[in-house]
Amino acid sequence: MFDFIVIGGGMMGGPCARYLAEAGHSVALVAAPEPAPGATGPWGSHFDAARITRRVASDPDWSLASRRAIARYADLEARSGERIFHETGAVMAGPEGGPLAGFTSGFLKVARGLDDPPAILDASGVRERTGLALPAGSRATHEIARGGWMDPRAMRTAQWRLAEAAGAIRFAAPAVARDGTEVTLADGTRLPGGHVVVATGPHAGSDGLLPARPKMRVWARTVAFARLSEAEGARLATMPSVIWVPEGWAFDLYMLPPVRYPDGRLYLKIGGQVDSPRIDSAEEMDAWFHGPGDAEVGAGLLAEMRRVLPGLEAEATHTGPCAVVWSETGFPYIAPAGPGVTVLCGGNGAAAKCGDELGRLGALVASGTGLDGEGYGQDFRAVWD
Repeated sequence: MFDFIVIGGGMMGGPCARYLAEAGHSVALVAAPEPAPGATGPWGSHFDAARITRRVASDPDWSLASRRAIARYADLEARSGERIFHETGAVMAGPEGGPLAGFTSGFLKVARGLDDPPAILDASGVRERTGLALPAGSRATHEIARGGWMDPRAMRTAQWRLAEAAGAIRFAAPAVARDGTEVTLADGTRLPGGHVVVATGPHAGSDGLLPARPKMRVWARTVAFARLSEAEGARLATMPSVIWVPEGWAFDLYMLPPVRYPDGRLYLKIGGQVDSPRIDSAEEMDAWFHGPGDAEVGAGLLAEMRRVLPGLEAEATHTGPCAVVWSETGFPYIAPAGPGVTVLCGGNGAAAKCGDELGRLGALVASGTGLDGEGYGQDFRAVWD
């Protein structure tokens, strides 16, 4: 009999289990390993080597969650032995005019309100500092400290390791059913618990583990990669992570600096879409993650990569699949979902960098403490279909 059963060991579920275990509760963490290439899921887009992390955001609550999570990276690294954070700096940019001027003014306002505000630059200032060729008329923040990228696989491993060190027991088979606060796994194991936290990310709307379906959209997104030689990687070694709006575009893109992937090679990664196919079932998710993404979307992304990085020399390029969850509120659902059940899902494209904080909030809700006094403007309520 466990005090808590946390279903899902991703960017929010892993830390939720750790916080509950470190608080002295008995915890079962149901966390299937990353599927091997060509295998069947459950898939998660956090099975990757790099995600942007930064303090600046266009909303103050997202900024607060990021700042709190970033402040704990060093402790997680020291206690787990995992290298999570790479402080390469981060640029966030947008147009001063046009339809996305509100996006720009929003993150500039948040940046100016930080205790240690980053530099605010125009396009020429960004190019002088970083070499990035942003569109004319852009305004940007440049965070040198506490910005860059984090390794989601390393974060996952650190959270699991520390949760288990605090007494949590991890079960590698995925959950297939929930009856009250008892959870059944794919291998037939039945786990009785006092409370269940469902943190299954993009699967939460289709896996049937919640009493009702959370109102959220799961988008099949395409990412693109440029493989670099060692020499080109060295040339771009001081490049920051960057979020920007290409000229004439109605949404922003993101790009990571050179990152060494598990195959031993260096890659630049770029992504961003305003619309894409919907994923509504585990079968659709599995099919999407077995494919290469959308070649046409990838070509457009790579063209913008070359515009913002003049003189880029890539040995090869390819595209890949990703998935992102958008909730109805634009914020995670961290709320009671019925007797003995808490929902913890809805990363809205930001779960990796601030997952440690979101998992902490999930542990507070699940244990009955609640979020009063945590300093957020949002209540992280859930919306149900």
